[in-house]
This record gives sequence, structure tokens and C-alpha cells, in this order.
Amino acid sequence: MAISVKPVLISEKQMEAIKKIQEEQRKKSEVGVAPTIHEIARGLMDKALTYTLTGRG
Repeated sequence: MAISVKPVLISEKQMEAIKKIQEEQRKKSEVGVAPTIHEIARGLMDKALTYTLTGRG
């Protein structure tokens, strides 16, 4: 089955939260690197879906 991939729009508040997570990760890094906005958003979506489907985080 083919999967149709489309962009998902997020609110300004959600983007600010993701950027805050990104900056926190950059500060934790010894070399000052951080995951991309997309990596963070995908990780958050995975956690939300797992929690929703299993009732556990």
C-alpha cells in the first residue's frame, strides 16, 4: 500500500517549544550540535502516538 506523505502545520507556540527543546539539546552537546526540527517533531509524534495507542509513555 502506498503511503501519502503531506506536511503537517503546527502552531507558533508548538514551534517555539520545539526550538526550545532543540536549544536545550545543543547546550547538552559537547560539540554544540542539536537534532533538527524535523527529528524533534518526529520523536514527539512517536511518543504521543505510543502513549495514545498503549496508554503508556
